[in-house]
Amino acid sequence: MLCFVAVICFIFTEPSAENIFEKSIAFTVELKCENADGFQAFGTAVLTDSENLVTNAHVVVFSKSGETRIFDVYSVRFAFEYTYRQVELIRFDENADLAVLKLKEKPDFAKAVKSGNSDNLKAGETVYAVGNSMNYGLSITQGIVGVPLVEIEYLGRTKTVIQCALTIADGNGGGALLDIKGRLIGITTFRTKDNSGNVVYGLAYCIPIKTIKIYMK
Repeated sequence: MLCFVAVICFIFTEPSAENIFEKSIAFTVELKCENADGFQAFGTAVLTDSENLVTNAHVVVFSKSGETRIFDVYSVRFAFEYTYRQVELIRFDENADLAVLKLKEKPDFAKAVKSGNSDNLKAGETVYAVGNSMNYGLSITQGIVGVPLVEIEYLGRTKTVIQCALTIADGNGGGALLDIKGRLIGITTFRTKDNSGNVVYGLAYCIPIKTIKIYMK
């Protein structure tokens, strides 16, 4: 008597950049900071739970007469929305370059991002950055991890960050750095300049999710 064993093979494929971007717009927002005198600044923030948004401190504060000031109004807009909704600045830390904003009412379509692991990153891994680049709305760029963890001196402070071969622009600050499964592994933070003071394009530095989780506690 012959027995036949059927072997079924499942092929698992990673989400495409298109799929990752479609999911990211449920937890990534355009951030607008403004003063009563009309001064505005723009960036990005990421929804980490039902009400808290994380972004960079340098996005939500500015310097005037040598002092750190906060804006009068903070508001965010999801990709699905035409108008902004006001949010509250809860706290910020310039040393960590992190800030938390509170979303007063979460839209039904909004979902908190899933967290990845920044401890096991390897050079060459594919990553994605989603942010409000140049304040033109949310967009996605693809790159690779250059150095999983590196210490960089930026604006007089030493930071332990992820170096990525990745194109970002003004407005990307506070945006999501995602792994190949669309999980949050960092927050896009800054670019560096060369000895002549010119921006080094194609390199982005991001705060690891491990650091963000410690700050959010």
